[in-house]
Amino acid sequence: MITPVISFTVLLVVQALHLLHHRLAKRHISFVEGAAAAVLCVPMSLPVPDWCFVITHLGLAIVQVTGSIWITRFSPDWEA
Repeated sequence: MITPVISFTVLLVVQALHLLHHRLAKRHISFVEGAAAAVLCVPMSLPVPDWCFVITHLGLAIVQVTGSIWITRFSPDWEA
C-alpha cells in the first residue's frame, strides 16, 4: 500500500533528480517543476483524504519522469 509519506518521498527524489537533469542538460524548467515544489510544501496534516495526496504526488512524479525522457522536446534550450 502506498502511503502519502511514500508518495511524498518519491516526488521529492524525482523532483531533485529532474531539476539536476535540467541543469546538466542546460534546459529551462517549466510550470510543472513549480507546481511540484508547491505541492511538496503542502503539509500532510491537512484534513485531505490520503488518496488525494498519493495521486497528486505520483502524478507529478510521472510527469517529471516523462519530461526527463523527452527533455529536448518539452524544454527549451538555454541561450548561449
